[in-house]
Order: sequence, then structure tokens, then C-alpha cells
Amino acid sequence: MNHPIVTVVIPTYNYAQFILEAINSIFNQTYPSDKIEIIVVDDGSIDDTKEVLSSLVNDRKIHYYHQQNKGKASATYLGIQKSSGKYIFNLDADDYFFTDKIFKTVNAFESDVNIVHVGTPAKIFHEDTKVLMDYEKIPINISGKSLDGNWLLQYFYNNNLLFGGGSTYAARASVLKGINIPAGVDMYIDEFLILALLPYGKSFFIEEALSIWRNHGSNYSASSSTFEKKVIKEQRLAQSSTAVLDYLQKNNFDNKLIKIYKIKDLNRAIALKETLETKKLSDIFSFVSEVFFILKPDILIIKKYKILNRLIPMTVYKLLKSLTKKTA
Repeated sequence: MNHPIVTVVIPTYNYAQFILEAINSIFNQTYPSDKIEIIVVDDGSIDDTKEVLSSLVNDRKIHYYHQQNKGKASATYLGIQKSSGKYIFNLDADDYFFTDKIFKTVNAFESDVNIVHVGTPAKIFHEDTKVLMDYEKIPINISGKSLDGNWLLQYFYNNNLLFGGGSTYAARASVLKGINIPAGVDMYIDEFLILALLPYGKSFFIEEALSIWRNHGSNYSASSSTFEKKVIKEQRLAQSSTAVLDYLQKNNFDNKLIKIYKIKDLNRAIALKETLETKKLSDIFSFVSEVFFILKPDILIIKKYKILNRLIPMTVYKLLKSLTKKTA
């Protein structure tokens, strides 16, 4: 097997308590250490991230770039553009790799020049209990084989699924570096990287888990500690979703895929109004008009994306929400 230079990009924001474990997991790879480039992009952290990494920077074991807080998408894009490896790995600063992650991923890439994306399952580590859970189950029909990227996107979005993103994601650099990543995709950068890359070639999923996702209170996916924080998070998610949709439309993606993503975007927008408790009957009528009379999804899409849930009036929604809290 060849051992080309690879790059691991670590975008980070206020993860000083986790980032050394992420970096050490790269140092401990079975892949030759002199063939691994580590790029950390600090998206304006206000904790002691810079101090924690100072010795690694001084010893030239990592490349460190600091920018004003612009969001994860911007930080990821900077790391990609600064990379020099043949293949680019994404590693979130609060996650880490198993020791043979890079070796097995490169082996998959080198088996077929048409492969532009390699993904794996991930195991989940719960920070509060220190328990490592079993890995996510990737459907057997897409695992262990080369798949046409456009076909795979249709499979994902027709079934409301998505695998191979975040810290399980690796890409052929010659393709990924040519993709412009809008800063506006922000919190949906993991989804965007898959959407934007797969039309350029094949995808391959390794069957075994080679990455760890750490579940903790500061995850983007974690519940917000206050209503105000939850609202800010939901607003960012809605804006990020619209930016992804805008990219798909401007770059002439498949019409079926765009229609499904429009439904996702409309779903997210009305879900934000539910969070704010501002959803009105006029919002429901507008949603119905756009989804059922313009986009016209089939019954499978209606079920997969739980579209009918969005038709619940706000008074009923609040009642159901309160009942759920009482029984939890």
C-alpha cells in the first residue's frame, strides 16, 4: 500500500478540555506519522485553547490557525484550503479516532481513483457516564462497496438518512478543495460536505466503527441549557439550512433532491416558530400550500419527514408538549 500524505482538519471553538485527546488519537495512528499533517483552525475560542496547544505549535507537530468567530463552516473551509494532503479527514475537536482509522481509510481510497468520499460508522462516548456505546448501524446495502455518489444522495434523502459525516468523514483533496464552502452553511457543515462532494464520484463505507463521537453538554446536538440559548441555536440552524438550500439551487443539483431539501428547510423554519411559540394558522396554511400544492411529495416523503406533524395548531402543540414533560 502507498502512504501518501494526508491531512486531518480539526475545527474548534472552546474545546480546550477535549482537543488534546483528539490530537493524541492522530499521533497514535498505525499510519506513518511523518505522512500525517494536522491542521487546527480555532474559530475565535475564548477559553485557553491557544495555551493548551502552544507546545505542539512550537514543536511544529501541528499547524494552528486562529480566526475571528465566523462559524464552523468557515473554520473547516480554511483548514481545507491550507491542507497539502492527498486525502482530507475531518475531526471535530471533541471527538477522536481509533488507531487504524487513517490506514484503513487511505486503503479504501487507493483501491479506486473514482472514490471521492470514505465514511465509517462511529461509536458514541457519553462524557457524563464515561460509557462507550455500540456503534451506529449503517444499512448493509450501502456498506463495504463503492457506490455512485448521486445515487447515494437520492437514497439518503428519500429515506431521511445521512451517514459518513462529521468525524467519520474523509474526502479526496483534489475534489474537496475545488468546492466553495459558504460560511452561511454554518451548523450544517457536516451535511453540506456530503451533499457537495458526492456528485463528483463514488462513496465507500467501511463496515467497522473507526471514530468516536463524544456526547456531552456542549454539543451542538445537545439540549440547550436555557430557552434563550435554544432559540439562538434554532435560529442558526434555520439560517444554515436555508444557506445549504441556496447552494443546491445555485449549483444545479438534481431537482428531486432540491425539492426534498426544500421540504426539510420548510420543516426547520416552522419548527423554529414552534420553539418561539409564534406559529399561526397562516403559517400552517402557507406550509400546506408550498409543500402539498407546489412541491407535491409522495406518501413516503410525507412519512419520512413527518410533514403532518407541522400541521398541528400551536395551542394543541403546547398542550402535547406539556403532557410529554409531565410523563417524562
